Amino acid sequence: MGVQPQHTFTEEQFDAMREIANIGMGKASAALADLVGTTILINVPQAVYTPIHTLPNILRDPEQTTAGIYLQVTGDLFGHATFIFEEQSAHRLAAMLLGQTEVHLDEVTASALMEIGNIMLSAYLTAISDFTGLQLLPSPPVMAVDMGCAILNTIIANMQYLDDYAVTIATDIYDPGGLISGTFVFLPEPGGISRILAAIGMG
Repeated sequence: MGVQPQHTFTEEQFDAMREIANIGMGKASAALADLVGTTILINVPQAVYTPIHTLPNILRDPEQTTAGIYLQVTGDLFGHATFIFEEQSAHRLAAMLLGQTEVHLDEVTASALMEIGNIMLSAYLTAISDFTGLQLLPSPPVMAVDMGCAILNTIIANMQYLDDYAVTIATDIYDPGGLISGTFVFLPEPGGISRILAAIGMG
């Protein structure tokens, strides 16, 4: 992992990747709606390609306690994907799935959040696969509760190889009870984003 990105993208390439991000989040929100049995609306206020060395800065509050659901990606592309939810948003997501009005982060809640994160992350990866023809295979998820910056830095530290950029998507999910805020991050191994662009004829 270099200190500075080794390549840049054109505006057309950024637009194409943002479109893939929006499609992926649409699939993820539909999967969440099916899981919890209620109407879900999703807004993507920011979908960007962030240099790895500035990655923690994409979080709305890097030092806020969060719940991060994480999995590895194999297949035609290798990398790591995570959904990082603000603590109160994580509580609300788990409560929705468990049919409760209020929850705390315990073993049952963690299991519910991992199921939600796994379904949403897998839906996003499926959207990329459908759009590009590349096979992306998710591992079983794990969860960590920590500051958002600590979760991202741990993932980066445990990766031997990284692309120069990560896909980062700020996500606002609206259900009948209000707003759930989270951030999706996909960290491909070297050449991953270039392979996605090549697969859609924009390499």
